[in-house]
Amino acid sequence: MRNPKRIVLWIALCACGAAALSFGIVRVSYPYKYGAEITASAQSYDLPPALVCGVIRTESRFDPESVSPAGATGLMQLMPTTALFIAEREDIEDFNFSMLFDPEINIRLGCAYLRYLTDKFGGDTNLALAAYNAGEGAVRTWLNNKAYSPDGKSLKMIPYKETREYADKVYGAAKVYRGFYGLPAMAL
Repeated sequence: MRNPKRIVLWIALCACGAAALSFGIVRVSYPYKYGAEITASAQSYDLPPALVCGVIRTESRFDPESVSPAGATGLMQLMPTTALFIAEREDIEDFNFSMLFDPEINIRLGCAYLRYLTDKFGGDTNLALAAYNAGEGAVRTWLNNKAYSPDGKSLKMIPYKETREYADKVYGAAKVYRGFYGLPAMAL
């Protein structure tokens, strides 16, 4: 006959192993790097750090060397023209595009851009994220089209599938960063 104490111990060890495996999967699936840079820029631009992490994970999966087929670069996947526009607004002297591979500068510019979009769209994070993904001009066009925005202030429909899914991905990742890593709560 089997020893009941050994069975209980085996079950406990299996449960601990499953928890450790789950913990490891989350850490691999939702990496958290550049915490000091994220915190500093998020605070400077009054953004929730978990949201910034959600954008970074969705855009580049925390790969500072990431370049999209369209040319978006770095952790927060900034287009060169957008980066130049924001760098000028931020008074970054001698800005050059290779600086987008520097996590500190990329996060700073990405947060400044997200703040800019949030302000442009009256504090609406959903519109800001849609603009971050599809461009400010696209969101303005949709807001002026009754098929997408009956009130001209919010979107009931986004015509780009990628952009429709983008905010959900960012918010989902932000929830993981808030819950798993304990980043400050977000007002979304």
